[in-house]
Amino acid sequence: MTTRTMPHGVRAELFGDLTETNAPSASQPLLAKARQIFGFVPNLAVTMAAVPAALESYFHNLQAFGETPLTPIEQQIVLMAVSRVNGAEYSLAIHAGLATKLGASPDIVHGVGTGGSVADIRLGALRRFAETLTIGRGHVADHDIEAFLVAGYDREAVISVAFGVAIKTFANALAHLARTPVDSAFAPALASLRS
Repeated sequence: MTTRTMPHGVRAELFGDLTETNAPSASQPLLAKARQIFGFVPNLAVTMAAVPAALESYFHNLQAFGETPLTPIEQQIVLMAVSRVNGAEYSLAIHAGLATKLGASPDIVHGVGTGGSVADIRLGALRRFAETLTIGRGHVADHDIEAFLVAGYDREAVISVAFGVAIKTFANALAHLARTPVDSAFAPALASLRS
C-alpha cells in the first residue's frame, strides 16, 4: 500500500483527506478495477475518485485510446511526451514504466522521457508531434503535420495523438493541482530517467 504525503495549506485541505476507503461508493468498483490492473490503487486514481464521473471518464478514455491505431508502445510514447512537456512527473513515471513493460527499448524510453534523442525516426517523429501539439495547445504548423506524415503516420494517427494529448492533459493538470506523489511502484521508472 502506498502512502500519500501532502504539503500543508490549501492543497492539503482540498486533497489531503482522499483515500481509497473514503472515496464515494460510485468510485469503488473503478478503484477495484485499478487494483486488479496494477496490484494496488494508484494515487492519482484515488484523487480522481472524489468525482466518480471524472474517474470513470478517464478510465473509459484510456481504454478508448488503447483502441486507436497507434501501437501500445506508441500510445505510451504519446502519453510520456505530453507528461514530460507538462512537467508532470507522476504520469511520466507511470508511462515510462508501462512503455518498458511493453518492451520499448531503454534508449527510447529515456529519450522520450528526458526530451533527448530518439534514434528510431518514426517514434522520434511521434514524440515531437505529441510535444508540439501539447506546447501549441492544439495549434501546429503545417510543416509539423507534414513531418509527422513523412515519418509514416496518417490522418488516424493525427487524431489519435490529439486524443492522447487531451486525455493526459487532464491527468497532468490534476496531478499538479493535488501534488499527487509518485507511487512507489512507478518510482524506479522515474529514477531511471534521472540517471
